[in-house]
Amino acid sequence: MDQPFFKRPFVVLWIAQSVSALGGTFTTFTVSWLMYQLTDSLVAMSGVWIAFMIPKLLTNLVAGPYLDRFQYKVVMVASEWIRAVAFFVPTVLLVGDMLTAPVLIMAAVLTGIAEPLFRPAGMAYVAHILPEKHLQRGNSILEGTMQIVMLIGPALGGGLIVLVGPLPLLVFIVIALTVSGFLLLMLDRVHRAKTNDRASWLTMFKEGMSFYKVYPVLFSVGLLMMMINFSSGAALPMFLPYVLEHLHGTEFQYGLFMSVYSLGMVLGSFLCGLYPPPKNLRRVMLGCLTVSSFLMMALGFITSIWIAIGIATMQGFFAMAFTINNTTFYQRRVPEHLRGRVFTVRALLAQSAIPLGAGVGGLLAEAYRFQVLFLILGGLMLVSTLLAWRMHVFYQLNHQPVGSEETTQRA
Repeated sequence: MDQPFFKRPFVVLWIAQSVSALGGTFTTFTVSWLMYQLTDSLVAMSGVWIAFMIPKLLTNLVAGPYLDRFQYKVVMVASEWIRAVAFFVPTVLLVGDMLTAPVLIMAAVLTGIAEPLFRPAGMAYVAHILPEKHLQRGNSILEGTMQIVMLIGPALGGGLIVLVGPLPLLVFIVIALTVSGFLLLMLDRVHRAKTNDRASWLTMFKEGMSFYKVYPVLFSVGLLMMMINFSSGAALPMFLPYVLEHLHGTEFQYGLFMSVYSLGMVLGSFLCGLYPPPKNLRRVMLGCLTVSSFLMMALGFITSIWIAIGIATMQGFFAMAFTINNTTFYQRRVPEHLRGRVFTVRALLAQSAIPLGAGVGGLLAEAYRFQVLFLILGGLMLVSTLLAWRMHVFYQLNHQPVGSEETTQRA
């Protein structure tokens, strides 16, 4: 029995993240649907994602290096409760039939400010409470459970919007994020060695960046993720009109389309949890991205919602296989006192292209519709990944960290 997974800190974090994930799936679905109903504009839908992603990047940039100075649980609680407040206002206005597009934009901005605090703090907390040999399985448990919740959420949200409208979903979002915050208050404090380090923001950010000199492959993976996320950022806001207009589906089928992506991620996390980390990590990670590129291009050429659902399932599987191996690679190489700073730089590298992608995606969809959109996005992913296959630095993915258990066992 893997005792760390049954201790209170891990169990509480596990439950809180699951509750938050369900609220988060309803958030994405409901805000997209409301904006589409209010504006009937693909560019406006992209604007919601831009309003979310730009503050998210700024929060990562400004607040990220300071995460190591605070209790991780306090950071996560603040993230949950700020988001709860952000959606309380649209809920009240919807009751009075006064909801407008600018209000949804403001909710997206507040969410963008708060949400990026949660993940790096949670990753650092998990790396603190679990021994290194349990990190791969611990990440698989957390990610897999969240994806199970997210598997249920979009389809459930689509059905509820058809049956009862968006108001109950907004109410649930506020309650779920509030409850998650209270659960996170139960986490144990992280006891770290006291330090007199009062370095400036710039100094700490440079420390996070300087670690990438130790493992140049981390920076290269970050740049690759930036290109992949450009395409993902362009595609995500367009999936609702893609299903409703291009595939002639319903809101429930859109929810199902988003749910099966999570189903694929659940299957990917389950498989990663069953097996030890792969010896040829380069082949696994780049192989996942190569397949994902072709799947993205395939979306533009199909007209059946059910084939699209099958493709979305496969996309989720390969995305999760890449994510878990990438996250574990980072966690095993970053010292405890630098985790918040390094993970923040990682998130900044990976996500900086998403707002640009969202803007470009909306314009391409308006001008050329969805066939050209997905062909271009998948092509960009494929070119980036093919370049990575040829770069020698990505062979460092197969190197074991100095002092790791794997290295010791082979010695």
